Amino acid sequence: MFGARLPMVDSALEPAEREFLRALNELGVRYLIVGVTAASIQGARVATEDIDLWFEDVGDVRIGEAAKRVGGIWFAGHFGMQPPALGGDLGDRFDVVLTLSGLGKFAAEYGKSKSVQIDGVEVKVLPLARIIESKRAAKRPKDLAALPALEAALAVLEEEEPKD
Repeated sequence: MFGARLPMVDSALEPAEREFLRALNELGVRYLIVGVTAASIQGARVATEDIDLWFEDVGDVRIGEAAKRVGGIWFAGHFGMQPPALGGDLGDRFDVVLTLSGLGKFAAEYGKSKSVQIDGVEVKVLPLARIIESKRAAKRPKDLAALPALEAALAVLEEEEPKD
């Protein structure tokens, strides 16, 4: 499944969402799609309504520039009182994640990420094994409930990987 070509993933991205991700790439903003969305992209039979984005630096002004290009708004947070958020024409499906339980710093996790294409846009996703690690560490009931589906998907992916 993850051979020389990037896998294509069918998506329900809205045009502004797709163009926002493309703009982030063009501007060189490092981000990862994480959480259940990333798990779903990798074949887990799970559902979510949002798309979790983890940025290397939420203070990066290029995030706001990318949002502005598509009619979106970037709320960078307010003195630590409000978390960063995206809105405007981007709607409310993007959630900004500041930390992930049980994982390393962004740079270390980014180095382990997988590239996939969604609607013709190359994105980096947190690998399924790392998502599972984070869900276990978070220990929230909804995360623990998702573990069987995530682990089953990982087992299938590991079976499909070529053996040396």
